[in-house]
Amino acid sequence: MSNYLGARIRVAFIEPDIIFKSGLRSLLESRNDFEWVGESSTLTDFRARFSGVGIQVIMINADLLTELDKVYLHFWMSAWPNAKFLLLVPNFKTALVPLYLKWGFHGVVNKWNMQEEAVSAFRQVFFQHSYLHPNSKRLLDAERRTINTLERITAREIDVIRGICQEKTCKEIAHDLQISPRTVETHKMRIIEKLDVRNTAGIIVHAVRLGIIP
Repeated sequence: MSNYLGARIRVAFIEPDIIFKSGLRSLLESRNDFEWVGESSTLTDFRARFSGVGIQVIMINADLLTELDKVYLHFWMSAWPNAKFLLLVPNFKTALVPLYLKWGFHGVVNKWNMQEEAVSAFRQVFFQHSYLHPNSKRLLDAERRTINTLERITAREIDVIRGICQEKTCKEIAHDLQISPRTVETHKMRIIEKLDVRNTAGIIVHAVRLGIIP
């Protein structure tokens, strides 16, 4: 199968695991309907090297997105306005998946079940513009509230939540983020309000549910 011009589907991926990248590259190069364009370990390096290159499908490890917000991700994707983007996740229960799909990803692939699923995902997202494994579709149907909650929380508030989950004091979090302890307290109060919880324990429970921490 080839695209409508008879050419191969041009694909690339961003993945820090060298062994995994090698396996994925070999998998695609063995198929006559794919053209492997390139790879990188970080989004910044990939954009610097391949910005403007004609890539039709780009797969990105979801772990590389945890520190990013919607604005930056859209800026990053703008280098390939005609590309489709696949999200590579360790499992379909990753709670941030619905948010990333809403931000512009066209499909989700399970990292530990690659083989034919990856091949199908690359093909389907190119020809049909989206790819959803049945498990990820069920996840989306069940997690609409997760999307709404995550969109209310800022990147800085997520940093504070992670510090709280690491049992750091407000002073320690302030030092790590180079802000004042009073600002940390303000972020904490806003987090409690947005998550509709009463205390730090409630923040930790929601952080796990929302996928902010493993």
